[in-house]
Amino acid sequence: MRGWWAISIATVAYFVAVTQRTSMGVASLQASERFETTAAQLSSLAVLQLVVYAGMQVPVGIWLDRWGPRKLISVGAIIMATGQLTVALSPALSLAVLGRMLVGMGDAFTFISMIRLANNWLEGKRAALTQQWLATLGQTGQIASAIPFAFVLHTSGWLAAFSGLAAIGVMVGALSFIGIWDNPTVRSNTQPKKERVFESIKSSLRDRAVPLGFWTHFSTQSSGTTFALLWGVPFMVGGNGLTVTDAATLLSLFVAVNAVAGVAIGWTVAQYPGIRRILVRAIVSAIILVWVAVLAHEGSIGYAWMTAIVVIIAIGGPASMIAFDFSRSFVRKENLGISNGIINVGGFLACFIMLFLIGATLDWQQSMDGQALFSTNHFRFSMATQLIVLVVGLFFFERSANRHTEALIQGNK
Repeated sequence: MRGWWAISIATVAYFVAVTQRTSMGVASLQASERFETTAAQLSSLAVLQLVVYAGMQVPVGIWLDRWGPRKLISVGAIIMATGQLTVALSPALSLAVLGRMLVGMGDAFTFISMIRLANNWLEGKRAALTQQWLATLGQTGQIASAIPFAFVLHTSGWLAAFSGLAAIGVMVGALSFIGIWDNPTVRSNTQPKKERVFESIKSSLRDRAVPLGFWTHFSTQSSGTTFALLWGVPFMVGGNGLTVTDAATLLSLFVAVNAVAGVAIGWTVAQYPGIRRILVRAIVSAIILVWVAVLAHEGSIGYAWMTAIVVIIAIGGPASMIAFDFSRSFVRKENLGISNGIINVGGFLACFIMLFLIGATLDWQQSMDGQALFSTNHFRFSMATQLIVLVVGLFFFERSANRHTEALIQGNK
């Protein structure tokens, strides 16, 4: 019972972290007007956030193996709250970027700590299903940013909306520090020596499950996160003429598909681990095809087409949990923090490459034709630049999988 209580609080912390992470996606149009930015400058709000998030994964994994999930989740919530307060008070883009970098830093503490906590208390199929459920429940934090946060933003303004998120972050930090316990039977690595740290990193990189997990996460998670984190609302509203209400509805659908797909993928992977490679390949191929269709589509994308795009890219989020199922099955628990940290870099590395490409190509097209920055033709080409990243990810996933033994792919220890 104590373990489930701790896991539940960690899930609440992750829910709030996802809300903090995706809040700028809802506020992107307001941020563009508030700071009078180009597309590339606007993308820096998310790109630098993710650079910090990805860069912190290995250090956080090391600290997690040493100090455990409770302290890291609590500290992460406070750092995110500080970042959101900085965004709320920022008079200029540079200060807002700093605030989002702090959000990325605090966010880095949360997810792998929650996964580690679940694996410390649970074993086998139960752990596989639980970590998929936890990720799915946490991702519903996007609904909080798409609906209540967006409502406060439009009715009460920038300061009230982001200050409110900061206050929630402080409360979650306090709750996590008081209410999370780790499993006392799982020993942390308390050796502070640099040699031990580098040895753990090298050991994780040599582990055959880690590169496979990295490219799984890189390929599946990135497109949906890019959409939810920044470019989804401008693409739907500015680029294709949907209303703000339509955009909020589709973002809520995105989360609902995440939840349903999470349950289905979690159960399937737990029961039939041999299907993991097939699932990753099929889902990434579907995401590639939907962006090919966008590139081929002339004119505005209607609501029905946009719904299809949202549904397909949303499945990639829960599919990315297959990456952590590889590590759960084959990495020693005392090294899970570092290994999952390395794996978690994958999707967010791909994501900030996508964010940069979309922003840079939007600005380039405007400089060439003089049309409105967020126009249909501009977005048609810019969103399709994700294909570069997706194809590279799928190639290296297949290459990595082909180098592994059949036992690894099928999940047989």
